[in-house]
Amino acid sequence: MSHGEFGRVYRSVVDEVWRRWSPAMQEELARHCRGWAPGRYDFRGYLDASVERYHRAYLELERHGGRRVCDVGGFWGVFATTLARLGFHVAMTEALRFYGPSLRGLFDLAAAEGVRVLDHDPFQPERPLEGPFDFVAVMAVLEHYPHSLRAFAANVAAGLAPGGALFLEVPNVAHWPKRINLLRGVSPLPSVREIWESDTPFTGHHHEFSRAELRDLAGLAGLEVRAEHAFNYSPRRGGWKYRALVGPVEALAFRLLPDSRECLAVTCVRPEAAG
Repeated sequence: MSHGEFGRVYRSVVDEVWRRWSPAMQEELARHCRGWAPGRYDFRGYLDASVERYHRAYLELERHGGRRVCDVGGFWGVFATTLARLGFHVAMTEALRFYGPSLRGLFDLAAAEGVRVLDHDPFQPERPLEGPFDFVAVMAVLEHYPHSLRAFAANVAAGLAPGGALFLEVPNVAHWPKRINLLRGVSPLPSVREIWESDTPFTGHHHEFSRAELRDLAGLAGLEVRAEHAFNYSPRRGGWKYRALVGPVEALAFRLLPDSRECLAVTCVRPEAAG
């Protein structure tokens, strides 16, 4: 399916979700990450731009094959609902204890679209994912967890069907603007003020990944990397020609150094499924 065709379905889902969103819901979500507070973070802009992320995951799903899909940590439900509208058998997980009544409406909307919403925390020991699934997506999740990923890896792998694939997406700690900011003395991680203002547990980014770390994570989890991805998705003013004129070094870095792009992802299988 083309980017345009996927985008039309995806944006119809975002519009439906956004009709249920409110500043009060954002304020509730921001209790544990003040950087997400109303006026400080544009969630609608994030959802609109994320069509690039989700279409990339969809292409991997289409390439790999299979109809049974799970979006781990799907929260908004936009990717899961989009896939459900496209005819897939879809589940999504969230640890519902972290969400108050106002946010539960998002999960109800996904369920009404045919998504099976699982109350599941994949980071807890011995909580295997309720599969089997042909394709599991874990997108913008791992960076929010501060502890060992051993239990997570075992739980998610347990939910994969024989021959199933896992799509892992994380923010790139070596994104080019972050490299430049670090030279200026600016940390690539959340500020101490943002963490100070947030309730415990802090749910912002604890650890972002380099490409080498993402490969290492797959290996530690006993998975074989079949495909690697590096891409930008956040909106930038003008097209690539404009950006090359106003920021030629950054534009050249993105073109020549994939490891400097905004997001990293890998598609993995278990070695016994390789062939």
